[in-house]
Amino acid sequence: MAAELLPSSYAEEWLQFEQLTGGRFKLTGDIPSIRAQFLGLFENMKAMLPSPNEAVSKTDLQLPDSVLKVRIYYPTVKSQAMLPIGLYLHSGGWVAGGVDYEDHLCRYLAQHTPTVLVCPEYRLAPEDPFPASLNDCIQAFQWMTQNASTYSASPTLAYAIGGSAGGNLALATALKLSSIPGSSTPKAVLASCSGSCEPSAIPDKYREAWHPELFLDSAFLDRTCMQTCIEAYGAPPTDPLFSVLLHPNLGKLPRTYLVACGKDPTHDEVLMLRDEMEAQGAQVELKVYEGYPHCFFIVPTLKASAEYLDVLVQKIRELVLES
Repeated sequence: MAAELLPSSYAEEWLQFEQLTGGRFKLTGDIPSIRAQFLGLFENMKAMLPSPNEAVSKTDLQLPDSVLKVRIYYPTVKSQAMLPIGLYLHSGGWVAGGVDYEDHLCRYLAQHTPTVLVCPEYRLAPEDPFPASLNDCIQAFQWMTQNASTYSASPTLAYAIGGSAGGNLALATALKLSSIPGSSTPKAVLASCSGSCEPSAIPDKYREAWHPELFLDSAFLDRTCMQTCIEAYGAPPTDPLFSVLLHPNLGKLPRTYLVACGKDPTHDEVLMLRDEMEAQGAQVELKVYEGYPHCFFIVPTLKASAEYLDVLVQKIRELVLES
């Protein structure tokens, strides 16, 4: 790992946000506690947001012959050109979250790209451990590409996107789909601050790039909480559809945009994944937000959050529409 990419101190903007909101928050405790805190965190974010405008509409439905529910975001005014369509996978450590939590992020992307987004209410662990959530994502992607034209979108402009556990699932979904004969596959993957390998399974060649001691002061998420979620998820540590760093076919991934956060325990895993993807011949781009914690971009008042979303819009256009 290059020295210039080692984690830095917190950004001044982040420290000011913590001062205004009463100090450093992080998820702690068992799964019910994490779920309650996660919900509270997003409820606090909602208080900082304006009311949704009418530029984006949404539809909730249950997939045919399935218990899986999805939410679809799409521009209210019908586009004259066929739109890209993204499988948007929410965060929450595979154990928390849902389609309601990241409504403001989905609306922004749908309006400003513009794009259609399909957001599955995938099953959560520990009630439904690995690979239940991944199977739901696969099903949602296949339904999405088969029904894209209903929403003025093209299945040839499909992509997968997510942050945290959602980013891990986006990568795993693309990898799994690439192994299914005749299946549609995403044209791009965009994954933010996503774990790529269970710590015990990190290959020897990447051990020197692993610096857990540098993230003891992490906001939002620390290694203890991560491990609680990983254990609840129940994936074998070396399963390459969980520890995607270990997948032998990373070179088959479509063009990929990765985001790392400088004060985030997933930071090193994102950089390792970038290095391994490059080694296997994949086209991958990395952006690091130095001084910011895991999923900082859920905070709507930060300038860095606005930049994150604007760059994400740009990258969707670049990877899906311009390639």
